[in-house]
Amino acid sequence: MNRSRLAAATVTAAMAAAVAVGFAPLAVAAPAVAPSACVSDLQAAQTSNNAAIAADQVNNTSAARTANLSTATSLVAAIGDCAGQPPVVGANVLTASASNAVALVYNLLGASSSALGAEQATASALTQALAVAT
Repeated sequence: MNRSRLAAATVTAAMAAAVAVGFAPLAVAAPAVAPSACVSDLQAAQTSNNAAIAADQVNNTSAARTANLSTATSLVAAIGDCAGQPPVVGANVLTASASNAVALVYNLLGASSSALGAEQATASALTQALAVAT
């Protein structure tokens, strides 16, 4: 009888130790990983495009133009930095670049409502790129 209790206690202790050792690495917080240059460029483009959208919503084509230029700068950087990403990322970067260029032209012409549509297309392409980029 004492042997079975001793065996049960040993098995219980061994299982508890295994659980503690097995789950201990999961309890340690993983270090924060900085986003890739591609993701950073896409996020910067998204931020400036959102500023362009906000400016066009209040018919401020001057501020929207400035934001469009900032978006274009980030997208040019993304073309190079996203070279190793899946092809869909590159396709979305090119789509965002084209629609942002259209938005810039509309803002130069003072047509904020037309620019807004192009900026929303840019936002969609950026969202799709960010969903895949690593």
